[in-house]
Amino acid sequence: MLTKRTKLIIGVSLVLGLLLCLLLYILGSIGIKMMTKTTDNTPDNSYEQLPRRKVNITIDTSQRQVFFDQLRKFADKYAFTILIDTRSSGPEDFLVYMTRGDIWIIGDNAFKPEEYRFGFYDANYGPPTAPESILDDLISDLQSFISEVSSATFTVEKP
Repeated sequence: MLTKRTKLIIGVSLVLGLLLCLLLYILGSIGIKMMTKTTDNTPDNSYEQLPRRKVNITIDTSQRQVFFDQLRKFADKYAFTILIDTRSSGPEDFLVYMTRGDIWIIGDNAFKPEEYRFGFYDANYGPPTAPESILDDLISDLQSFISEVSSATFTVEKP
């Protein structure tokens, strides 16, 4: 049977051990953060590329096949490789990828089955390869193709 003094020593030792582990965890986290921090104050966006343009398209879900057909016609006209696929979240959620050497167009309807959001990206992570005029022409022509989908709406925003 343990005495009160032995129980007290064990209890204090356990508390001190836990406090030491917590201190080492905090110091280790701070050390890792300091080692990976860049020396200048610019954010590191090397793994994330923002779209140069955004397009939002709303369709009646009964017109989905017509919409996809128009996207395919647009992709064919401009030599994009196109992939339209369902997302793992359900049969009503779609991903659309249109890619070619200079531009990627990526879209989805993740939040509402009738609302598609598309981003126009440079194909590489360096300086922009496609001039603004090419983006303007692509967006204008995409709008023309989408106008063939009854009751579709098309809005453009510059990020």
